[in-house]
Amino acid sequence: MNPRSAPGRLSTVRRWALALFAAVFVLTALAAGPGPPSGATAGQRSSVSVAIAVLDLVIVTALVARGLDVRMLLLLGAFPVFAVTGGLREMVVKLAGEMANPGTVVPICSAMGFAFVLRLTECDLHLVRLLTVPLRRLRVLLVPGGIVTGYLLNTTIVSQAGTAAVLGPVLVPLLRAGGLGPISAGAILLLGSSMGGELFNPGSVEMRKLGELTGIASAQVVSQSARFNLLACATAVAAFWLLSSRRGENHGSTKASVPEALANGEEPGANRINLLKAMVPILPILLLALDAAFGPFLMAHSREGPARILAAMPIGVIAAGLATPPKARGISSAFFEGAGYAYNHVISLIVVASTYAAAIERSGLIEITIQALVPWPAAALVVATAAPWSLAIVSGTGIAPAVAVMEFFVPVAGTMGIDPIRLGTLTAMGAHFGRTMSPAAAVVMMSSRLSEARASDLIGRVTVPLLAGGVVLLGAVLLGVV
Repeated sequence: MNPRSAPGRLSTVRRWALALFAAVFVLTALAAGPGPPSGATAGQRSSVSVAIAVLDLVIVTALVARGLDVRMLLLLGAFPVFAVTGGLREMVVKLAGEMANPGTVVPICSAMGFAFVLRLTECDLHLVRLLTVPLRRLRVLLVPGGIVTGYLLNTTIVSQAGTAAVLGPVLVPLLRAGGLGPISAGAILLLGSSMGGELFNPGSVEMRKLGELTGIASAQVVSQSARFNLLACATAVAAFWLLSSRRGENHGSTKASVPEALANGEEPGANRINLLKAMVPILPILLLALDAAFGPFLMAHSREGPARILAAMPIGVIAAGLATPPKARGISSAFFEGAGYAYNHVISLIVVASTYAAAIERSGLIEITIQALVPWPAAALVVATAAPWSLAIVSGTGIAPAVAVMEFFVPVAGTMGIDPIRLGTLTAMGAHFGRTMSPAAAVVMMSSRLSEARASDLIGRVTVPLLAGGVVLLGAVLLGVV
């Protein structure tokens, strides 16, 4: 047997590609020398820096498509562009600022910490059982109801893979008992868990970033973007339901393969729903919504959104402890474990994506692109939707593409006559829809494992509905319908 197995050869290819990428750009940056200051106009900027930025984008995208780590690529990709524009010090300052940015670290880490507390106390499971009660009695609503259940759960659990992990063990058997095949069951779980429910949470990455770029509180951003989100997702659900009905899976004969107890909703503990525990996941979102609607009370002397989110999450943590006294001792540990998980898997992506976006902006490429798009706002909206969608498919994450593209386009949306919230929401929806179609996405892998269906089959089922939702949303925005 050849000792150099296929995985080994692939790993070697990736290492060499990454080494070549780094070496070429370091040499290019050193050869180019320092460029003009970041405040210069596009005409004053070095054509070398723009050319390097273009080449940088091409190589980064290609290597991401090869499966290399997104964070490492973005960080290495930012280095030569900062170097050629004479700003390595600025790169370090940008990295440090993003690593300690209270606008992202505080709300995201506290929200994920709360999600871990919900998992420990099983409050999230009781919410799942409550949401799936109507599905057990109205089998005709299994398809849309299953998707909506995941969508609603994702508003409280700001992790798509986490949502699928909590919902899947309950929802998939229920869908299978209702006559749906494993592919459709997995696709329903995937679509509901990933397509946009998180964007209703003021603590979500995209809503926080959009609020930061526009100077609007994240709760108000959620409110203003809601109609775009609902239109795109409702279209995707309707398209999926229509295609599922045409396949006739609801009349299948898979019920015999599922225990009758599951079909009747009698799995152990399923008939014991603790309403108090089921309401705990909703509490922070409810508090933030009331705070935004009726005036500040969470932090009466603070106008800062992160502080209010940080105040709401511990209230939810305390409520989870009161609802589950035997688990109270482990709550603080679970909260900080979740916060650390968020920093590792979410904040790190925001840090490198924001740094990379700043590097490309310094090169002058964004300024040139924006100037070209100013007379064509419709083209800008298309690019702002398609770019993060494509990048999310390649990378498997919606966070880095959404943040990067927002930082490119949202600050200059006004000069193109475009509402920044509208453009930013298109970017966020494109990133979410793209991730849901990505074979590299954790939520796709989780849905595949729980449904015992191939990831490629799940992606095949959700692609047309997601494209339908994206096209309808973009068309409605271009026509001024929404």
